[in-house]
Parts: sequence; structure tokens; C-alpha cells
Amino acid sequence: ENILILSDTHLTHYLIDPEYDPILNRIKSAGLLNASTDKVKIFFVPCYLNGTDGIFNLHYYDLLIGMDLSIFPSYYEPWGYTPLESLAFHVPTITTTLAGFGLWVNTHMKEDHPGSIVINRTDSNDTEVVQGIVKAIKSMDALERENREFIRDDAYKASKIALWENLIQYYYQAYDIALRKTENRTQLFVEKEREEEQPIIERKYELSQPQWVRVMVQKSIPQKLSALDELSKNLWWSWNPNAVELFQCIDSDLWEKSEQNPIALLEQISLSRFRELEENPMFMSKLNSVYDEFTSYMNKKQQQTEPCVAYFSMEFGLHVSLKTYSGGLGILAGDYLKEASDQNVRIVGIGLLYKYGYFTQQLSSTGQQVNVYDSQNFAQSVATPVREADGTWKTISIAFPGRNVNARIWRVDVGRTELYLLDTEMEENQPADRSITHQLYGGDWENRLKQEMLLGIGGIRALAKLGIRACVYHLNEGHAAFTGLERLRELILNDKLSFNESLEVVRASSLFTTHTPVPAGHDSFPEDMIRTYMAHYPDRLKITWEQFMDLGRLIPGNRTENFSMSYLATNLAQEVNGVSELHGKVSREMFAGLWPGYFPSELHVSHVTNGVHYPTWTSGEWRSVMETENRVPVWEKITETPNALIWKTKTLLRKRLL
Repeated sequence: ENILILSDTHLTHYLIDPEYDPILNRIKSAGLLNASTDKVKIFFVPCYLNGTDGIFNLHYYDLLIGMDLSIFPSYYEPWGYTPLESLAFHVPTITTTLAGFGLWVNTHMKEDHPGSIVINRTDSNDTEVVQGIVKAIKSMDALERENREFIRDDAYKASKIALWENLIQYYYQAYDIALRKTENRTQLFVEKEREEEQPIIERKYELSQPQWVRVMVQKSIPQKLSALDELSKNLWWSWNPNAVELFQCIDSDLWEKSEQNPIALLEQISLSRFRELEENPMFMSKLNSVYDEFTSYMNKKQQQTEPCVAYFSMEFGLHVSLKTYSGGLGILAGDYLKEASDQNVRIVGIGLLYKYGYFTQQLSSTGQQVNVYDSQNFAQSVATPVREADGTWKTISIAFPGRNVNARIWRVDVGRTELYLLDTEMEENQPADRSITHQLYGGDWENRLKQEMLLGIGGIRALAKLGIRACVYHLNEGHAAFTGLERLRELILNDKLSFNESLEVVRASSLFTTHTPVPAGHDSFPEDMIRTYMAHYPDRLKITWEQFMDLGRLIPGNRTENFSMSYLATNLAQEVNGVSELHGKVSREMFAGLWPGYFPSELHVSHVTNGVHYPTWTSGEWRSVMETENRVPVWEKITETPNALIWKTKTLLRKRLL
């Protein structure tokens, strides 16, 4: 015999995709969890009660007679047979004035009718309706046995007013009215003499209306210069001085106007200028040299053998033309990807693609700072769509309350490293959901929660959609902590592991880097908000709601605490590190409460001092001082450099900056 064990405590029968069901989500968001200590329990029966459902094996009416009370608070019901059926079986019922039967009871029962309670309902009094239902339930629950029998008899009495013998007279009246109206209309069909009317020819004038068609204009680059297009689509050029000089010499003015974006630059170059360049021996020699260096660099990617690292971050600072960063957190993430590319380490970046990025600061005429949000033109961006075999866009989906949110997957090539970005600006999404990826750290706290769900849950699903199986998951700040929850869900669902077994797997392969030295700077969300969006997750993880919330709390069971993303990340990661020696010490003290009984100095929270990507942040002047002919920096050279040369170089760079 096949036995199906349901993970949801509210369901009596199997339900497809219960996490998307509005009834279940509403029950859970209201805090009705069917826990052993709860005084109110709700059971959802999603099937027809025809006597063969496998659980009750009774018809609806056989179950109905065992009820003490039935509630049908209809918003709109022309008649309402369910409350009438309930009354006919001596079961008191609650209905509303928006049900035809409720109006019938109020009209035809002049005396009190405690067995059929009719609550006044309009379009705008939901609160009063709820209060009325609660009052009626409490009143019914407090009745003595004798009074209960009286109420049940009154319910049956109310059902008799809707017997056919009481309704037939109204059918006779309606039929009589219809016959009279039909008799009055018969004269309309008597044939009358009519003069033949000549048809009127109406002259129509057609107005010329514009027909708007979207046209994508693509640049046409001569075959000899096609390497320029390939170079422009990989950010390797941004830390290679020869590649930067190559694009700059095409048109130095346009290079600056396009914010040093080679894709935007090439789209503005005229065909005649391209013809000049392909006939220029010096330019072609430089192009071939840079392209040979690029292909030699990229060919070494085949030698990657180390375990794959998935690096999650809310922001990546790679280049000014890709507005996916705001400050140091993003710059560090971008430098990690670049350095991993140079070291030929297998790493995959996961983040979000923002329509407006972070705001640009401008000063008004009065000296006030003005925040300006400029929309990114993704057509001129280094980000490219990731396609299925049939050419459709690869997408992922996440369950939100009462709906699904879809996100497209983009790819950015950072040398030998791939960065995948998610974007919700899709017609399939609701307007509020399209704006999830409009601004980096934009919107209210609810939008921040949506962003972090998209990064963590959506990021893991994107890796699965891309067929990428990582060995290590690196969380750059707590924004990405939901990756751990989604990985737990996958291990429990797909690999049939228990929660504790899955927790060990996730911890053993997770690394959390914290950047914020004060508790107030760590993202945390109220329990009600978490419940609204993630009420179904405890069932998926086979744990209770309290166990789920404790993953993001400093003190287990403390309901006054918000759900902290940093605590969640720490609880789901084997390795935790700060970004400097001092910050590591501060972090140990800040997270010490997670391990009561241990001194901060005994904790495994460590530190890795932040560095920068040398080729990106070192100017050509300093590189000429410190590097060998093979472009290898020799750090000892700085101590041997004359003070006059150091001062001259710093003065030149300050002048360029200002």
C-alpha cells in the first residue's frame, strides 16, 4: 500500500505546489501554524468529498451533520445553497447580507433567528465582518447543551422558509410578468407597409496613422577589425594598458564621452573611420598585438583544475560603464573576480543587474547634493543575455505571496571569470516586482528583502539552470545568506537528506565574509515580513517555524529579535572572516553571543586583510617605476626609487585627478 506523508500540517490531501497556494499562504501569514500549543487549528481539505477521498471516505452531507457550526461569509453570492443545506441538517450557520439567502432570511423571518446569523457586509467593512464572526463563534461556544439544542432547532426552522412551497408563488409572478410583456410586444412584429429606402453610401476618409516599429540598429565593423568587437565584450581590456590605449586611439574625444566604454564607442564610430583604421598599418599592428595577448590569456582557461567557487555579492565594482556597485564592498568583489581571472582560479560570480544602479552625485547651484538615477542602456553594456538552445532567454522563478517572480540571467565576462547577473525588469512580472532590480539598495525594507531573496534563492537556482555545480559558496556580506536556505531545500528535496545532514553539508562548503563593524549596519527583517514571504520554507526544510526563525536570531526563542541576515550566514557557514585584523577582533566580539560559553578569542571567526587588484588600481607612471620588462611588479623597487621621482609622480597624478 502506498502511503504519502504530507509535510504541511494544514493539509489532509496532496496539493500541487502548496507554496503558491493563496489559502495556505494566508493561513500561515496569519500565524495559524497548527502547533501543539495552538488553541486554534485549521485543516484545509483540497478535494471533493464524494465518499472516496481516502481520508474521510464520507460524503459532504455525512460530514456536515457532525458540525457544530458552519461559516459562509460570502462577499457575493446570488443565492447561497451551502448555508441553506447546513440549516436543513440542524447545523447553525453564519452568512452575510451579500448572499441572496442571507437577505431572504432577514426579509422573511421577522422574529430573532439565532440559528441563522446574518452579518451585514459591504465593500469596505471587512474588519467589522471579522469582529462579527468572532463574536458569533464565541457566543456559540459558550452555550449550554440545552441552548445548543434550541439553536439547532431554530436553524432547521429557518431552512423551511426556503422550501419550494414558499418559493413557487414568486415563480408564478415572474412567469405572469413575462407573459404580459410578451403579449404587448406581439404588435411589433405585424407586417406594415414600408417605403423602400435607398441605401446611403457613406464616404470614408482614411487618415494616415504612423505605424511604430521597434528597430535594433547594430554596428557594422569590417572583418579585419572584428577583433575590436570581441575585445570590447570582455572586461579584460579594462586592466590591460595596451588594450585601453588601443580603444583610446580610435577617437580620444568619443572615448571620454562614452565613459571609456568600448561598446558605446564602437557604435558611434563612422564607417569611414573604420575604413581608415583598417588601412592604418600602425593601428592594425597594435590591434593584432593586443588580440594575440588576449587570446593567449584566455586559452589558459582550459588549464583550470581547482574546485569551483560560487561568489555571491549584492554589488560588483568592475568598471564605471557597468553600474552595479556603490562602494568598497562592490570594489572588493570586482577585484576578487579580476584577480581570480589572473590567477586562473575557477570562480563564478552571482549578483543582480540594476536598471539605474546606484545614484550619481551632483551639486546644485546652492551647493546641495542631488541624487541622479541614470538608466543603464543594457544594449551598450558588457552584459549579454544567456540563451537556451532554442534562443529563448534563460530565466529563473521564485515564489512570492500569491505570485511568481521571474528573473532573466545575464552574463559578464571578466577575463577568464564569468559573472552572472539577475534582472526582474520583465513584462511577466507585476510592476512592483519589476522594480526589485531598479536600484542598488533602493526602496524600502520590503524591497531589500526581495532583493536578497533574489540574490540568494534566485542565485542558487540560476547556477542550477546553468548546470554549474560549485564546491565552495562564498557570501560577500550577509545579503546573500538565503543561499544557505535554498541549498538546504535542494539537499532535502533532491538528495533526501535530513535537515541536520543537509546543515552539515551546507556548513562544510560555505564561507561568509562580513564587512560591517557595528550591529546596526547588518540587515535584519521583522518576523511578520519574513513570514509573509517565507512561510512555506520551514515545511520544505522539515523544521518548525521557531527553528527556522532561530537560524537568524542571536538568542534562540527570542521573539523580540528581528531575523538577521548576518546571524543566518554565520549559522550556515563553517568559515567566517572579517576584512582586516582589527575588524576580525570586532566581529568575534559582535558574534560571540552565537556561541555562549566561549570567549571571543576562542571563536573560529578570523580575518583576511583586504587587498586591491594591482593592474586595475596602479597607474602607468607607477607601473613604469615598479615593473620589470615582463610587467611583473617588484615591490622592493619602491624603496630604491629617488624621492624626487616619487614626488614628481604624485604631483602629476594629483594634477590629473583635479
